[in-house]
Amino acid sequence: MPHRRWTPEEKIRIVLESFNTNIGLAELCRKYAVNPTVFYAWKEKFIEGGKQALTRSRRNGGEGELQAENERLKQLIGELTIANDAFKKSLQGEKGRW
Repeated sequence: MPHRRWTPEEKIRIVLESFNTNIGLAELCRKYAVNPTVFYAWKEKFIEGGKQALTRSRRNGGEGELQAENERLKQLIGELTIANDAFKKSLQGEKGRW
């Protein structure tokens, strides 16, 4: 069976249905054609982090954090470059004094 991509909303709906019905897990998984292992992973993520945990995927899970870190590092590189240039200029001025 081909791998199906589930939206966060679909995952939440299925997990919440498991809490709100008397349907057994096997029947619920058959109803939506979801592997029970996958369902348990969704349920665990939902319990730990709610909707936000099911929204993040492995590929873009920390994308926002990575972009923020990237910007911080770019700023640091810029500051260090300026400091390095100033240091080089001060050393060039000192050469003439010796």
